[in-house]
Amino acid sequence: MFVAQRIIYRMLRDPKRNTLIVRKVSETNRKSTFPLMKQIISQWKVSKLFKINESEMKITCQNGSEIVFSGSDDPEKIKSITFSSGSLTNVWVEEASELDEADVNQLDLRLRGQTKYPFQLTLSFNPILASHWLKSRFFDKQVDDCSILKTTYLDNNFIDDTYKKVLESYKETDPYYYMVYCLKLPGQLKQS
Repeated sequence: MFVAQRIIYRMLRDPKRNTLIVRKVSETNRKSTFPLMKQIISQWKVSKLFKINESEMKITCQNGSEIVFSGSDDPEKIKSITFSSGSLTNVWVEEASELDEADVNQLDLRLRGQTKYPFQLTLSFNPILASHWLKSRFFDKQVDDCSILKTTYLDNNFIDDTYKKVLESYKETDPYYYMVYCLKLPGQLKQS
């Protein structure tokens, strides 16, 4: 939720700041990130400042900032994304563990051009597997110009006590789930 809130805040603050929100398959955006962004706009009572195009999955702020939602399943579509004004300044990859490293590299290459805003690539994900390329690329060595924010369910103000108990029960019933979803540690799958 924090990443989504930061995007809306920056859209409101910075004219012509443009964001591409990506998941592995475009349709998963329609069911997750797109409604989340609309929900934040509504909760913040700033709906009058935005135009939301449901069919194109595009959100435009009256100051010229835009969000476009896409899937990485067709790299050619991502290469041709253009905004009405300004450059692409931010890419948020939700559930980044679904993407291949080449997909993320391609997205990183989209952050270019002349803009007064710093470029930012944000990857959000649960750590899933210790063997995943995200761990070796970002966690096993120091990466320049990279910040890592590690949070757990204890940092999430949007979950209730019942949900916390469910998560904590995994300590006894499913150590893999407990490592990944409670401790935010890369899991190790059991060999069958």
